[in-house]
Amino acid sequence: MDDQPSKRKMPTGVRIRHGRLQIYFSRNKETYNVTLPYPTTAAGINTAVKIRRELITKAEWGVLTDDDIALARGDVVADDSKIVDNGVLFQEVAQKYLKHCEANQDSKGDYLSALNKHWMPRLALMPIDKITSDKVRDVIADIGFNSDKTYNNCLVPLRGVFDKAIELRLITPADNPMSMIKNKKVQSGLPDPFTRDEMDALLNWLDVNLEGKDRFYYWYFEMAFWTGCRPSELIALRWSDIDWFNGSMIISKSRVRGVEKQVTKTHTAREVYLNDRSKRALEALDAMKLHDDYVMICPETSQPFYNEKPARMRLIDAMKAKRVRHRPAYNARHTYATMLLMADVNPVFVANQLGHSLQMLIKRYGRWIHGDQNKIEISKLPTN
Repeated sequence: MDDQPSKRKMPTGVRIRHGRLQIYFSRNKETYNVTLPYPTTAAGINTAVKIRRELITKAEWGVLTDDDIALARGDVVADDSKIVDNGVLFQEVAQKYLKHCEANQDSKGDYLSALNKHWMPRLALMPIDKITSDKVRDVIADIGFNSDKTYNNCLVPLRGVFDKAIELRLITPADNPMSMIKNKKVQSGLPDPFTRDEMDALLNWLDVNLEGKDRFYYWYFEMAFWTGCRPSELIALRWSDIDWFNGSMIISKSRVRGVEKQVTKTHTAREVYLNDRSKRALEALDAMKLHDDYVMICPETSQPFYNEKPARMRLIDAMKAKRVRHRPAYNARHTYATMLLMADVNPVFVANQLGHSLQMLIKRYGRWIHGDQNKIEISKLPTN
């Protein structure tokens, strides 16, 4: 029979039975009841709360063992292992980091996935101020990342956790173990635009084969190829952003996984000028009257797009039908950029239309800036 309840309410998952402290919880269809070797004092109860939290964390990550339970009960003594520590744990700081992270939904999802898969199972129960550079290197060696790019990407949230620890004054900048962990050099790939002939073939196929509500996607890709907007920007476009009189539109928002952001990817609003093709596409979309607010409305749901997958699948169909080498639908943006540069349009104007700095434009699209002049120059080299 349980002892008489205390006048003070016990913490969740902690109780007193037969004069002894006990913790209880359920995880992954398993129920745990663990009697602890601590007095029923305030200090003992606080210790029970910490032990319960740490056992739950291990159970959630699938690393809870019989030895952990035995250690909590006091059945075994391990000189090199102590389940309770007064320090703030890595997993507590990681949760705070994710809560306060201002990245977009896609990035936050990637950070959560990286933490769950790689860092939490190995570091979750370690006090944040006890984690050293050597420990991080050991963990990295144990993981064995498949590529340098994945390695660099997974370091982003790990650095974020330790930056949050510095912000919370749990460690000092000098104690940050990540200051000794460097990213690996990754070779950046060149943009892979569609050629003008490929683009024309894809748009012609969409024009001929999409009927009824599906015809919307033909006009969607006319806009994508002839404005250079990112997919997240296109599906956030409003009719109020269109300046019919001056032939332009304001790009200042994005939609990612159904969440509307009042910023673009680069946090820079820009005015995109319409040409004959993009203006004709907007007029056709206006005539379809799909929505009074959004320009792009999913024909299947009659709602704003959650993401660009429905449009992407139509372009994949076109690529298969025309036997065009597969590329992401996003590369319609690269196609517009390279068409402008090959037409000898001022690079400053092109950078503004894409929302890039001039330096970034030159870095990414430098090989297209001079159009066919590069071929002319190389032909001057004697080979005989």
